[in-house]
Amino acid sequence: MKFTSSTILALLMMLAAGLQSWPATETAAGEPDKVEGIATEKISEIFADFDSNRTPGCAVSVFKEGETVYRNAFGVSNFDYGIMLSDSSSFYMASVSKHVTAAAAGLLVIRGQLDEHAFVGEYIEEWPDYAKEVTVGQLFSHTSGLPDIYGLMGFAGLPVGDAMDLEDYLDIIRNGESLKFEPGTDYSYTNSGYTTLALLVEIITEKSFAEFTQKEFFKPFGMNATHFHSDRSRVVPNRAISYQPGGPQDFRRSYLGMFQGVGPGGLYSTLKDWERWEAFWYGNLEWEEGITELEANELKARMITPAIANGDSVDYGWGLQINQRKGQELIGHGGSFMGFRTDYRRYPQQGFSFLTLCNRGDANPQNFNSELADLFLKEDFETYLQPFAGIYRNDELPMEYELTIEDGGLYLNRRNNPNGFMSEIGEDKWRAGSWDFEFKRDENGNITGFEVSTGRARNVEFRKISK
Repeated sequence: MKFTSSTILALLMMLAAGLQSWPATETAAGEPDKVEGIATEKISEIFADFDSNRTPGCAVSVFKEGETVYRNAFGVSNFDYGIMLSDSSSFYMASVSKHVTAAAAGLLVIRGQLDEHAFVGEYIEEWPDYAKEVTVGQLFSHTSGLPDIYGLMGFAGLPVGDAMDLEDYLDIIRNGESLKFEPGTDYSYTNSGYTTLALLVEIITEKSFAEFTQKEFFKPFGMNATHFHSDRSRVVPNRAISYQPGGPQDFRRSYLGMFQGVGPGGLYSTLKDWERWEAFWYGNLEWEEGITELEANELKARMITPAIANGDSVDYGWGLQINQRKGQELIGHGGSFMGFRTDYRRYPQQGFSFLTLCNRGDANPQNFNSELADLFLKEDFETYLQPFAGIYRNDELPMEYELTIEDGGLYLNRRNNPNGFMSEIGEDKWRAGSWDFEFKRDENGNITGFEVSTGRARNVEFRKISK
């Protein structure tokens, strides 16, 4: 049989489309398959807006104890060639890259090659005088006070998409004029710290940052589709292209082909490869070269140890945010750059992790991961939420509101907005739309009511009258 070029292209498009979902099995009765007791149909509903060949979208994995229990992809990877997203699509990971950068620099700390208490200027020649008191450890935790490198580029009129290497970025940091605060006294998220960490790895190891991470992590772990993109000319198989809504068509391309910065970002990976990284974190991976198991255990413990700023704990370790959600410990990081939106969240107490990678600039993968967690951790969340549920009354208005629990979430029932979803923003602090709630407790820790504020009405008190 003779194949024309158009026939071959059509076959390739069919193959790409066929790779877009895993697993895609159904029961004999035609009902959706279940994962850890959750119907896959419920998961698909979260990404329903992206399940089309007319929109970029998201690829998602759910892990349990380091193993993939669900993965799927929704939407288009590349409009030019009609390629759909799949579990092999290579995504720019944005700031999710930071905890891999932290692992690389942290490995040198553990090996005694990099002193986290030393001043950065002890390692980098011509380190700026305004930052002479910044230590290596403060680079990990965003407590250095360094101005953000991309902000400095904006002031200098330098396009973020320019082809620059780590030395070029160092020149920009050198041209900064002052710190945002005295090192170690506060927290301020800055990409400059992670650019500097990547440069320190290169100085100490005398290898490129991409080579070092390949040698110590990616190659030994079998992450063959993962790399730090420090060479803009490098071919990336199955590369996803990023898009923003708008333009003469529904979407316009926002991918920056010249960008090759590493450290705060720069990592490319796939759902399949990330399963190996997740297995590494849970101790389910075997490897023979690179980082040793003893080093790995110490590194992982250090990465999730909160930093200290001005004597207070910071919700950030080495490249990972450390906090709580609905009473459960939560570790992770999100990212956003050139139209890629990425998010990774791990609930270590339950052993679940969620990774959502999107190539659409208006996607919100952190919300998607929260919705996934609400499905898989429903019982744990509802146990935590139970004390908040009940009827609350203000006698002066008079007005009553009921708080209910549904599908692992807390909802406010009010006259003009029934079943308003409530988001936890702090300890005993919640938000529903533009309303802010602060719950009050008695000496035994029982919830007795809340104060609600919105617009010009502030601290309106409601007492709890029933469970």
